[in-house]
Amino acid sequence: MRESGLFGLFAFLAVIIIPILIVGLQYRYYPPTETPRLPPPTQNEGTKNPTVIPPQTVKPQPESPSPTPVSSYPDENPCTKEQNGSTVNLGSLDRYCIFPGSVTSNNLENRYRFKIDNPSNISLFLDDVNSEVQMSLFSDKDDTGVIGNNYGYTSAYKSKSGVIQRELGVGSYILVVRFKARDTNYSLQIVNDTSQVQNLGYLNQKSIPKSGSVSFKKREQFYGFQLDNPSNISLSLDGVNSEVQMSLFSDKDGTGVTGNNYGYTSAFNSKPATIKRELGVGNYIVVVRLKARETDYNLTMSAP
Repeated sequence: MRESGLFGLFAFLAVIIIPILIVGLQYRYYPPTETPRLPPPTQNEGTKNPTVIPPQTVKPQPESPSPTPVSSYPDENPCTKEQNGSTVNLGSLDRYCIFPGSVTSNNLENRYRFKIDNPSNISLFLDDVNSEVQMSLFSDKDDTGVIGNNYGYTSAYKSKSGVIQRELGVGSYILVVRFKARDTNYSLQIVNDTSQVQNLGYLNQKSIPKSGSVSFKKREQFYGFQLDNPSNISLSLDGVNSEVQMSLFSDKDGTGVTGNNYGYTSAFNSKPATIKRELGVGNYIVVVRLKARETDYNLTMSAP
């Protein structure tokens, strides 16, 4: 009787415990696995929250000076320039100077002072204006910056350059560029022509060919030659695609300053230019000058 009671108790426990164990095996606990770490996104990847890089302050580089317009002069800009208000002091003018500038109703004029150490041919060119601008050349009274004698004046227009060409003696001079109508920029060239002469030597019994070009940055070319015997000389200018003027001068005392004019003519696209003269012993200068548009040319000088 006692054994039958124990058997009944075990049967009862088996009925309760075995189903619980079966359910527990179906839902047993698995520990969570660790999610692998991904490398941080690079800047090229399209992530929703990219790393923000703070802006860097970039130091500005110093501005390089504006290039001088292309020129066939040997030096880019041999002039020394000292600005004093609206006056530019150039010192001794032994070459050429190129200046951009402007005149307005609030800045009526600009002045340029220069000295001439030897008698020289000086050319002044005023271009690139969009309204009338006047250019005047004066002596510098006792080198004080005070305007003295007037050596010429002209005006530049949108369709016409202003040109002053003079032989100047040793001394100090003032060039004034003056407002006349509306605000405008301008381009100014101050050239000592005497220093530009290319000496070709003696022309007797030979022919000398020269090729060159003229443009708004180099309007004139000067060629010097000598004769030690009276000769019939011939000058021929061709190979141009625009009007170019050719002139023949005596060389004043062998200084490079143009003296007496022995003739001038112009070459065109369809017509060469020729000068033929009988010349005595001495020094001479041939000037090839821009008249319309920039162009190449061929110059032949001969004394057969």
